[in-house]
Amino acid sequence: MEQFDTLDENENENKNKNNNNKHDEDQDHLWEQVKLEALSSLSTEPEAGPQLYQSILSQGSLVEAIVSTIAHEVETELITATEIKKLFLDVLTEEDEKSIHCDVIAAAYRSPSVQLAMLAILFQTGLHTLVCYRVGHRLWQNDRTGLAKYLQSVVSKHYSADIHPACTIGQGIYLCTAAGVVIGETATIGNDVSILHGVTLGGTGKELGDRHPKVEHGVVLKDCATILGNIKVGTGSLIMAKSIVTKPVPPLSIMRGVPAKVVGTRTLTEDAFDSDLEEHLAFKYLDEWKNL
Repeated sequence: MEQFDTLDENENENKNKNNNNKHDEDQDHLWEQVKLEALSSLSTEPEAGPQLYQSILSQGSLVEAIVSTIAHEVETELITATEIKKLFLDVLTEEDEKSIHCDVIAAAYRSPSVQLAMLAILFQTGLHTLVCYRVGHRLWQNDRTGLAKYLQSVVSKHYSADIHPACTIGQGIYLCTAAGVVIGETATIGNDVSILHGVTLGGTGKELGDRHPKVEHGVVLKDCATILGNIKVGTGSLIMAKSIVTKPVPPLSIMRGVPAKVVGTRTLTEDAFDSDLEEHLAFKYLDEWKNL
């Protein structure tokens, strides 16, 4: 039995190594694509050369590129861009880097105004906000709560988003502009969720402890949607703009109104995808990342 246990352990270890190698290769492909996009832009817009070189071409990886961009945006008199970059890179784990790659893909695929991964890295404030959240969340988990809250305040000032570092956010998140987005301390968000500007995941003011929404995979939260209380928003559901949700949402439901009511049901296939978030949502393109 011990011999078979050892064989099983070795097999699992080899499988994990293969998966990690495959993940690294996929990450390299995405980074190579970003660099090709930068070189293409450089050939048509030579005036952009200094920014492209500083932010993309001189960096060693996709994560370094986006962290460097963010660092120059949020530096303060207390913390320089160099110190912020070092802090971010020291804190982020391999799992965080995987999440960031998925977030970059989501931003490039789901935003009609972005389209290129390079543009998402350079200019997509929702993506920048997510990266800052992931750093703050890791700091919070490591009991560095003071620094996590400081980073939260810096993000609020620069990106107009208030995301508590204790909340849990999955991978492949499309956060539109981040402006006006509020996500409470005990909220959870699954994978492949799209969040447009002005969305609030808050409490009712009548609960203590676990008091914020639980958003499952593949949900779309449109402009200024508000979800209050410790309620579940079912997989693949769609919350229409300016709706206020205070009761649990069934999977694949379309919710509209104040208070929100079910006005329809979504029909989604695994390969459904379109830039129109109201009609389609991609479930499939991130599977390769999530299954590693």
